[in-house]
Amino acid sequence: MSTTQAMKLLKCPACGGPIDPPTGQSSMKCPYCGSAVVIPESLRKKEVSPASSEGNLFSGIDLNSMMGYGAQWAQVVQLAQAGKKEEAVQKYLSFSSISEADAWRTVEGLANTQVYDVNSVISYNTSYIAPAINTYADTAKTITKWSLWMTCGITAFVMLTVLIVTAIVLFAVFQAF
Repeated sequence: MSTTQAMKLLKCPACGGPIDPPTGQSSMKCPYCGSAVVIPESLRKKEVSPASSEGNLFSGIDLNSMMGYGAQWAQVVQLAQAGKKEEAVQKYLSFSSISEADAWRTVEGLANTQVYDVNSVISYNTSYIAPAINTYADTAKTITKWSLWMTCGITAFVMLTVLIVTAIVLFAVFQAF
């Protein structure tokens, strides 16, 4: 659906209620008043087949090859980091269209990167975390106290100003009598 179609609104000619026309139909009943409504050609929704490339985000993309590319790239990274640079270059060239010099440059870069083991569990010592949390808590308390006093002060100032203005107005009104 294009944005120009989404912006158009069909209203019932009898009651003025907004109508969402069903897909592929030229007329319908108003859901509010039951009147027959003819849907203009420009506002009719067209039926979209699932095989249609219009509106399909993944049309023309082979998802299986994308998944295969990811697996192949993972193999290139593993080979490069294991020191098997020639095999990594050959694997990289097998699924990409880059030059051999670029493949070598990439594999060299991959071979020199640090490997992180995400499967190992890092135990956090709470003695390192607790002081930081306490510092943040103290800061939050300080800010809260400061903002509370500031809010009360502003409120008191506004109320005092209103009281003074009201007293002056009342004094002037009573003086007029």
